[in-house]
Amino acid sequence: MRLKDRRLFPVISKIRDIVIDSDRDIGVLILRSLFQPIEAEFSEEEVTYALRYLNGKGLLELRSDRAGYVITSKGYDEWLFPQGQIDPKKIFLSYAVADKRFAGKLKHELEKEGLHVFLAHEDIEPTERWRDKIISDLSSSSTFIALRTESYLGRPYTEQECGFALALGKRILTISINTKSKDMGFCSEFQGQFFKSGEDDKIIAFCKKQLT
Repeated sequence: MRLKDRRLFPVISKIRDIVIDSDRDIGVLILRSLFQPIEAEFSEEEVTYALRYLNGKGLLELRSDRAGYVITSKGYDEWLFPQGQIDPKKIFLSYAVADKRFAGKLKHELEKEGLHVFLAHEDIEPTERWRDKIISDLSSSSTFIALRTESYLGRPYTEQECGFALALGKRILTISINTKSKDMGFCSEFQGQFFKSGEDDKIIAFCKKQLT
């Protein structure tokens, strides 16, 4: 693969970030100047090449008067938000079954603050495909909270949820209860706090401070 082609996808990733941050909707004009900040890292030619690629794929469309680009329906659904648009007030709460009582209490308290908290045992209907539901809700959440108790550690599904959140670039909030930093895996580098069992009120207050 040519160097030009290898550098294409990092440029596209930067363009995607800018388009999402700009909050432009389908069909709204995007001036070429919006992408100038990328040229501090990549050349003007590389940015132009990436825009032409996106145009060719039908994700962005060059307007007929060549004044700039617009987001297409395909670009919105398949490129910007392939898993659905992210809800800034939506929280995914990852927990072990043994801790579902406190997880439910935390959900209740956070939802008093106007947040929407996904909790598997409350929000998945008996007839739903639970894996699909978890992936969908995790994808559309803005923040991932991990209740890393001793029951959480080493459970394949909780660790997979954490890995999935990391891969999607979610904000990670780690609540480590009677566990150590070394037990937190990749989550250890993200903002978090250590607590002892029984410090429910402190945990709730910490989460509210971080999220509201």
